[in-house]
Amino acid sequence: MGICFSTAGVCIKSADEAVNEFLDKQSIFYDESRRAKERLEKRRGDGGGSNNVSHLNAVLQSGLSPIHPSLPVSATKHRCRNVYDGDTLTLEDDTRVRLIGIDTPELKERQPFALEAKEYTKKYCNGKDVWLTLVEIEGRDNEKNKDHYGRLLAFVWVPLGDEHNGGGGTTKNPQRKSASNPCQWLCINEGLVASGLAHAYSPSKSKKVHNHDKLLGLQRLARVNKRGQWATFKDYDVIVTPNGSAFHKCKKKKSIMNDCKHLSRSMNLSLSTASDAYDKGMHPCRNCVG
Repeated sequence: MGICFSTAGVCIKSADEAVNEFLDKQSIFYDESRRAKERLEKRRGDGGGSNNVSHLNAVLQSGLSPIHPSLPVSATKHRCRNVYDGDTLTLEDDTRVRLIGIDTPELKERQPFALEAKEYTKKYCNGKDVWLTLVEIEGRDNEKNKDHYGRLLAFVWVPLGDEHNGGGGTTKNPQRKSASNPCQWLCINEGLVASGLAHAYSPSKSKKVHNHDKLLGLQRLARVNKRGQWATFKDYDVIVTPNGSAFHKCKKKKSIMNDCKHLSRSMNLSLSTASDAYDKGMHPCRNCVG
């Protein structure tokens, strides 16, 4: 990208930007996305690199780093054929994989930072070797390791360093380490949350992944440091229920009045702030919040 064909007088990068700008304007999230991008550009112009460093330091010092010194023993090696979006990819054997414990912005709905989330996962996984770990035993044969779409629910891992996919090293022994070429492992699920490109997600309060609290910690750090989709986040009132895993949109400020079909029979509704709901592991209702 960014290569200009002077003979044709066309700059591919400019053409891509024009197309993306047109498509973005078709989205109901266009204004929000534009403001987020403008803020990010301003931060870069004001020396935003220091903010990046401070966020990185905050993550590393918190003990919540998405980078691990070793790969889980249960991990199995696969080849990623294609990345559909930030939290969905396809393996060479046609198995569709859904990254568990997180949720990224929707590409189909043109939500802000959906493209950035996809590019993050694509950078590390597309056309490369990846390692998967599942929550339940018995691997793919256990239906509990699949969602209602039949996608395999997994944590996705990639090695950091030049041994990834033959870049000067080897994948025959992925645990190999040396003083000059340490092998560290990035959990893509955690990395997306740490970068502000996904939020922690559990379909219910009883179905939480083993690192749910860690994901919540990474999410809070990303929000406090205004990373990714949190760049323009402004807190607001939401409606919660005692046992629900989602929070809902208020019809009026400081009111539990709502139009959400999922709350039509709910009792004991109460107000909360979105930030508090996120910190408690709740996610936006896909019907009324988006």
